[in-house]
Amino acid sequence: MSDNKETRTTLSREEACKILGVEEGSDIKVIDDKFWQLSKRARGISDEEERQKRIDELSYAYDVATGKEEARLKAEAEREASPKYLGKTKKEWKNFFFYTWYIYVIIIVAVIFGAYVLKTTVFKPKADLTFLSVGHMTCDFSVTEKILKDNGVNNPTTNFVDLAVPNEQGEKNDSYVEASVSAFFIANPDLMVMDEATIYWFSGYAADMTSYYNSLKGQISDDAYSKIIPVYSSEYEYEEQSLKYQEKMGMSVDYSELDEVSKEVIMVGLMVKDKKFIEDMGYENLWPESEPSLVYSFGKKAAERDKAEEILTSIFRELS
Repeated sequence: MSDNKETRTTLSREEACKILGVEEGSDIKVIDDKFWQLSKRARGISDEEERQKRIDELSYAYDVATGKEEARLKAEAEREASPKYLGKTKKEWKNFFFYTWYIYVIIIVAVIFGAYVLKTTVFKPKADLTFLSVGHMTCDFSVTEKILKDNGVNNPTTNFVDLAVPNEQGEKNDSYVEASVSAFFIANPDLMVMDEATIYWFSGYAADMTSYYNSLKGQISDDAYSKIIPVYSSEYEYEEQSLKYQEKMGMSVDYSELDEVSKEVIMVGLMVKDKKFIEDMGYENLWPESEPSLVYSFGKKAAERDKAEEILTSIFRELS
Protein backbone atom coordinates (compact mmCIF):
# COMPACT_ATOMS: atom_id res chain seq x y z
CA MET A 1 0.00 0.00 0.00
CA SER A 2 1.16 3.52 -0.80
CA ASP A 3 2.55 5.56 2.09
CA ASN A 4 2.43 9.06 0.60
CA LYS A 5 2.13 10.85 3.96
CA GLU A 6 2.87 14.28 2.53
CA THR A 7 -0.45 14.43 0.58
CA ARG A 8 -2.60 12.93 3.32
CA THR A 9 -5.33 14.86 5.17
CA THR A 10 -5.95 13.66 8.71
CA LEU A 11 -9.00 11.41 8.85
CA SER A 12 -11.08 10.18 11.74
CA ARG A 13 -11.95 6.50 11.83
CA GLU A 14 -15.57 7.41 11.07
CA GLU A 15 -14.50 9.34 7.96
CA ALA A 16 -12.20 6.54 6.85
CA CYS A 17 -14.98 3.99 7.12
CA LYS A 18 -17.28 6.26 5.12
CA ILE A 19 -14.68 6.45 2.29
CA LEU A 20 -14.46 2.65 2.26
CA GLY A 21 -18.23 2.27 2.46
CA VAL A 22 -18.22 0.19 5.67
CA GLU A 23 -19.72 0.77 9.09
CA GLU A 24 -17.44 1.99 11.87
CA GLY A 25 -16.32 -0.96 14.01
CA SER A 26 -16.64 -3.43 11.12
CA ASP A 27 -14.69 -6.69 11.26
CA ILE A 28 -11.21 -6.58 9.70
CA LYS A 29 -12.29 -9.11 7.07
CA VAL A 30 -15.16 -6.85 5.96
CA ILE A 31 -12.77 -3.88 5.69
CA ASP A 32 -10.24 -6.00 3.78
CA ASP A 33 -12.82 -7.23 1.28
CA LYS A 34 -14.19 -3.73 0.68
CA PHE A 35 -10.71 -2.23 0.31
CA TRP A 36 -9.64 -4.75 -2.31
CA GLN A 37 -12.89 -4.24 -4.25
CA LEU A 38 -12.41 -0.45 -4.33
CA SER A 39 -8.68 -0.80 -5.12
CA LYS A 40 -9.48 -3.02 -8.07
CA ARG A 41 -11.85 -0.39 -9.43
CA ALA A 42 -9.31 2.39 -8.79
CA ARG A 43 -6.67 0.57 -10.84
CA GLY A 44 -9.06 0.78 -13.78
CA ILE A 45 -9.01 4.62 -13.82
CA SER A 46 -7.37 5.71 -17.07
CA ASP A 47 -5.84 8.97 -15.84
CA GLU A 48 -2.58 8.09 -14.07
CA GLU A 49 -2.58 11.03 -11.65
CA GLU A 50 -6.22 10.52 -10.70
CA ARG A 51 -5.66 6.75 -10.36
CA GLN A 52 -2.72 7.21 -7.98
CA LYS A 53 -4.60 9.83 -5.94
CA ARG A 54 -7.54 7.45 -5.50
CA ILE A 55 -5.30 4.51 -4.51
CA ASP A 56 -3.50 6.70 -1.95
CA GLU A 57 -6.82 7.86 -0.53
CA LEU A 58 -8.09 4.30 -0.18
CA SER A 59 -4.80 3.06 1.32
CA TYR A 60 -4.80 5.79 3.94
CA ALA A 61 -8.48 5.22 4.73
CA TYR A 62 -7.73 1.50 5.14
CA ASP A 63 -4.85 2.20 7.57
CA VAL A 64 -7.07 4.51 9.66
CA ALA A 65 -10.09 2.20 9.62
CA THR A 66 -8.05 -0.84 10.70
CA GLY A 67 -6.13 1.08 13.39
CA LYS A 68 -2.78 0.69 11.63
CA GLU A 69 -2.31 4.44 11.28
CA GLU A 70 -3.00 4.95 14.98
CA ALA A 71 -0.47 2.25 15.87
CA ARG A 72 2.11 3.81 13.54
CA LEU A 73 1.67 7.26 15.06
CA LYS A 74 1.91 5.81 18.56
CA ALA A 75 5.14 3.98 17.66
CA GLU A 76 6.60 7.16 16.16
CA ALA A 77 5.71 9.12 19.30
CA GLU A 78 7.30 6.47 21.53
CA ARG A 79 10.41 6.44 19.37
CA GLU A 80 10.62 10.24 19.47
CA ALA A 81 10.39 10.18 23.27
CA SER A 82 12.96 7.37 23.65
CA PRO A 83 16.67 8.14 24.18
CA LYS A 84 18.82 7.61 21.07
CA TYR A 85 22.31 6.16 20.80
CA LEU A 86 24.03 7.05 17.51
CA GLY A 87 20.63 7.67 15.96
CA LYS A 88 18.94 4.43 17.10
CA THR A 89 16.80 3.59 20.12
CA LYS A 90 17.77 0.77 22.47
CA LYS A 91 15.11 -1.46 20.88
CA GLU A 92 16.34 -0.67 17.37
CA TRP A 93 19.93 -1.54 18.31
CA LYS A 94 18.70 -4.80 19.87
CA ASN A 95 16.90 -5.75 16.66
CA PHE A 96 19.90 -4.69 14.58
CA PHE A 97 22.31 -6.95 16.48
CA PHE A 98 19.78 -9.81 16.56
CA TYR A 99 19.66 -9.97 12.76
CA THR A 100 23.37 -9.25 12.12
CA TRP A 101 25.03 -11.07 15.05
CA TYR A 102 26.74 -13.63 12.80
CA ILE A 103 28.67 -10.88 11.01
CA TYR A 104 30.20 -9.74 14.29
CA VAL A 105 30.99 -13.32 15.28
CA ILE A 106 32.92 -13.73 12.01
CA ILE A 107 34.84 -10.51 12.69
CA ILE A 108 35.62 -11.55 16.26
CA VAL A 109 36.80 -15.01 15.13
CA ALA A 110 39.05 -13.37 12.55
CA VAL A 111 40.53 -10.98 15.14
CA ILE A 112 41.11 -13.72 17.73
CA PHE A 113 42.58 -16.07 15.14
CA GLY A 114 44.84 -13.32 13.78
CA ALA A 115 46.06 -12.44 17.27
CA TYR A 116 46.63 -16.12 18.02
CA VAL A 117 48.65 -16.65 14.83
CA LEU A 118 50.65 -13.48 15.47
CA LYS A 119 51.42 -14.56 19.02
CA THR A 120 52.45 -18.12 18.11
CA THR A 121 54.42 -17.33 14.94
CA VAL A 122 56.03 -13.96 15.65
CA PHE A 123 56.34 -13.45 19.39
CA LYS A 124 56.81 -17.07 20.42
CA PRO A 125 59.09 -19.85 19.15
CA LYS A 126 57.42 -22.58 17.09
CA ALA A 127 55.38 -24.88 19.32
CA ASP A 128 56.39 -28.53 19.70
CA LEU A 129 52.70 -29.44 20.08
CA THR A 130 49.35 -27.64 20.37
CA PHE A 131 46.97 -28.90 23.04
CA LEU A 132 43.38 -27.61 23.14
CA SER A 133 40.95 -28.23 25.98
CA VAL A 134 37.28 -27.31 25.44
CA GLY A 135 34.25 -28.19 27.55
CA HIS A 136 32.08 -27.11 30.43
CA MET A 137 34.70 -27.63 33.11
CA THR A 138 37.56 -25.98 34.95
CA CYS A 139 41.10 -26.84 34.00
CA ASP A 140 44.48 -26.83 35.72
CA PHE A 141 46.99 -27.43 32.93
CA SER A 142 49.95 -27.99 35.27
CA VAL A 143 49.49 -31.79 35.21
CA THR A 144 49.22 -31.93 31.42
CA GLU A 145 52.16 -29.58 30.96
CA LYS A 146 54.31 -31.81 33.18
CA ILE A 147 53.40 -34.84 31.04
CA LEU A 148 54.23 -32.84 27.91
CA LYS A 149 57.65 -31.83 29.23
CA ASP A 150 58.37 -35.36 30.47
CA ASN A 151 57.89 -36.44 26.86
CA GLY A 152 60.22 -33.85 25.39
CA VAL A 153 57.65 -31.18 24.54
CA ASN A 154 59.42 -28.13 25.94
CA ASN A 155 57.50 -25.48 24.07
CA PRO A 156 53.83 -26.51 24.00
CA THR A 157 50.91 -24.24 23.16
CA THR A 158 48.06 -24.97 25.54
CA ASN A 159 44.63 -23.35 25.28
CA PHE A 160 41.51 -23.84 27.38
CA VAL A 161 37.94 -22.57 26.96
CA ASP A 162 35.05 -23.22 29.35
CA LEU A 163 32.23 -23.81 26.86
CA ALA A 164 28.66 -24.99 27.49
CA VAL A 165 27.39 -26.34 24.17
CA PRO A 166 23.60 -26.05 23.51
CA ASN A 167 21.97 -27.91 26.36
CA GLU A 168 18.81 -28.44 28.41
CA GLN A 169 20.55 -27.97 31.76
CA GLY A 170 20.26 -24.18 31.76
CA GLU A 171 23.99 -23.63 31.30
CA LYS A 172 25.04 -20.55 29.30
CA ASN A 173 28.27 -18.99 28.05
CA ASP A 174 29.92 -15.63 28.49
CA SER A 175 29.76 -13.33 25.46
CA TYR A 176 31.62 -14.50 22.36
CA VAL A 177 33.01 -17.69 23.95
CA GLU A 178 31.91 -19.59 20.83
CA ALA A 179 33.98 -17.22 18.70
CA SER A 180 37.12 -17.95 20.75
CA VAL A 181 36.56 -21.70 20.45
CA SER A 182 36.15 -21.46 16.68
CA ALA A 183 39.42 -19.58 16.38
CA PHE A 184 41.32 -22.23 18.35
CA PHE A 185 39.87 -25.08 16.27
CA ILE A 186 40.70 -23.27 13.04
CA ALA A 187 44.33 -23.15 14.23
CA ASN A 188 44.46 -26.98 13.85
CA PRO A 189 45.37 -28.33 17.33
CA ASP A 190 47.36 -31.56 17.54
CA LEU A 191 45.72 -32.99 20.63
CA MET A 192 42.28 -32.09 22.00
CA VAL A 193 40.28 -32.94 25.09
CA MET A 194 36.56 -32.28 25.53
CA ASP A 195 33.71 -33.63 27.62
CA GLU A 196 31.07 -36.06 26.34
CA ALA A 197 28.55 -33.32 25.51
CA THR A 198 31.08 -31.20 23.63
CA ILE A 199 32.80 -33.76 21.37
CA TYR A 200 29.78 -34.21 19.09
CA TRP A 201 29.64 -30.48 18.35
CA PHE A 202 33.28 -30.46 17.19
CA SER A 203 33.75 -33.99 15.90
CA GLY A 204 34.31 -32.54 12.43
CA TYR A 205 37.75 -31.39 13.59
CA ALA A 206 38.74 -34.84 14.88
CA ALA A 207 40.78 -37.48 13.05
CA ASP A 208 39.92 -41.19 12.97
CA MET A 209 41.49 -42.83 16.05
CA THR A 210 40.79 -46.48 15.18
CA SER A 211 44.36 -47.52 14.41
CA TYR A 212 45.71 -45.69 17.46
CA TYR A 213 43.10 -47.29 19.75
CA ASN A 214 44.00 -50.75 18.47
CA SER A 215 47.72 -50.08 19.05
CA LEU A 216 47.08 -49.06 22.66
CA LYS A 217 46.31 -52.64 23.69
CA GLY A 218 49.94 -53.58 24.15
CA GLN A 219 51.19 -50.23 25.43
CA ILE A 220 49.09 -49.72 28.56
CA SER A 221 47.74 -52.07 31.21
CA ASP A 222 44.59 -54.08 30.62
CA ASP A 223 42.96 -52.23 33.51
CA ALA A 224 43.70 -48.86 31.92
CA TYR A 225 42.57 -50.09 28.49
CA SER A 226 39.24 -51.25 29.91
CA LYS A 227 38.48 -47.75 31.16
CA ILE A 228 38.73 -46.21 27.68
CA ILE A 229 35.46 -45.89 25.74
CA PRO A 230 35.56 -45.22 21.97
CA VAL A 231 33.30 -42.40 20.74
CA TYR A 232 31.91 -42.56 17.21
CA SER A 233 30.41 -40.03 14.85
CA SER A 234 30.19 -39.22 11.14
CA GLU A 235 30.74 -36.12 9.08
CA TYR A 236 27.02 -36.25 8.19
CA GLU A 237 25.92 -36.23 11.85
CA TYR A 238 28.30 -33.34 12.60
CA GLU A 239 27.12 -31.21 9.65
CA GLU A 240 23.43 -32.00 10.23
CA GLN A 241 23.65 -30.94 13.87
CA SER A 242 25.40 -27.72 12.84
CA LEU A 243 22.70 -26.88 10.27
CA LYS A 244 19.90 -27.55 12.74
CA TYR A 245 21.53 -25.22 15.25
CA GLN A 246 21.96 -22.47 12.63
CA GLU A 247 18.30 -22.86 11.66
CA LYS A 248 17.25 -22.59 15.30
CA MET A 249 19.25 -19.36 15.55
CA GLY A 250 17.23 -17.89 12.70
CA MET A 251 19.78 -18.35 9.94
CA SER A 252 18.90 -19.57 6.46
CA VAL A 253 20.18 -23.11 5.85
CA ASP A 254 20.31 -25.47 2.91
CA TYR A 255 19.92 -29.12 3.90
CA SER A 256 20.78 -30.20 0.36
CA GLU A 257 24.41 -29.59 1.37
CA LEU A 258 24.20 -32.87 3.28
CA ASP A 259 23.85 -34.80 0.00
CA GLU A 260 27.61 -34.50 -0.55
CA VAL A 261 28.62 -35.34 3.03
CA SER A 262 29.98 -38.73 4.04
CA LYS A 263 27.87 -40.91 6.34
CA GLU A 264 30.83 -43.12 7.25
CA VAL A 265 31.03 -43.51 11.03
CA ILE A 266 34.54 -43.16 12.48
CA MET A 267 36.12 -43.20 15.93
CA VAL A 268 36.44 -39.49 16.77
CA GLY A 269 37.49 -39.76 20.39
CA LEU A 270 38.49 -41.90 23.36
CA MET A 271 36.48 -41.20 26.49
CA VAL A 272 37.33 -41.77 30.13
CA LYS A 273 34.78 -41.44 32.96
CA ASP A 274 37.05 -42.44 35.83
CA LYS A 275 36.50 -39.64 38.38
CA LYS A 276 39.88 -39.97 40.07
CA PHE A 277 41.70 -39.85 36.73
CA ILE A 278 39.76 -36.73 35.69
CA GLU A 279 40.56 -35.04 38.98
CA ASP A 280 44.23 -36.08 38.76
CA MET A 281 44.40 -34.55 35.25
CA GLY A 282 43.33 -31.22 36.74
CA TYR A 283 39.74 -31.08 35.45
CA GLU A 284 36.49 -30.44 37.30
CA ASN A 285 33.09 -31.03 35.67
CA LEU A 286 30.69 -28.03 35.64
CA TRP A 287 27.65 -29.75 34.12
CA PRO A 288 25.03 -29.86 36.92
CA GLU A 289 23.25 -32.98 35.60
CA SER A 290 26.04 -34.87 33.79
CA GLU A 291 28.73 -37.16 35.10
CA PRO A 292 32.33 -35.98 34.56
CA SER A 293 34.04 -37.21 31.42
CA LEU A 294 37.09 -36.48 29.28
CA VAL A 295 37.22 -37.29 25.56
CA TYR A 296 40.64 -37.16 23.90
CA SER A 297 40.95 -36.64 20.14
CA PHE A 298 43.62 -35.95 17.53
CA GLY A 299 43.18 -32.92 15.32
CA LYS A 300 42.21 -33.82 11.75
CA LYS A 301 45.02 -31.58 10.44
CA ALA A 302 47.48 -32.20 13.27
CA ALA A 303 51.04 -31.31 12.29
CA GLU A 304 52.48 -33.37 15.16
CA ARG A 305 50.31 -36.51 15.05
CA ASP A 306 53.10 -38.89 16.10
CA LYS A 307 54.02 -36.73 19.07
CA ALA A 308 50.32 -36.35 19.97
CA GLU A 309 49.95 -40.16 20.04
CA GLU A 310 53.01 -40.47 22.26
CA ILE A 311 51.64 -37.87 24.70
CA LEU A 312 48.17 -39.42 24.82
CA THR A 313 49.61 -42.85 25.54
CA SER A 314 51.49 -41.34 28.49
CA ILE A 315 48.27 -39.74 29.70
CA PHE A 316 46.37 -43.03 29.49
CA ARG A 317 49.08 -44.78 31.52
CA GLU A 318 47.90 -42.58 34.40
CA LEU A 319 44.68 -44.65 34.39
CA SER A 320 46.48 -47.61 35.95
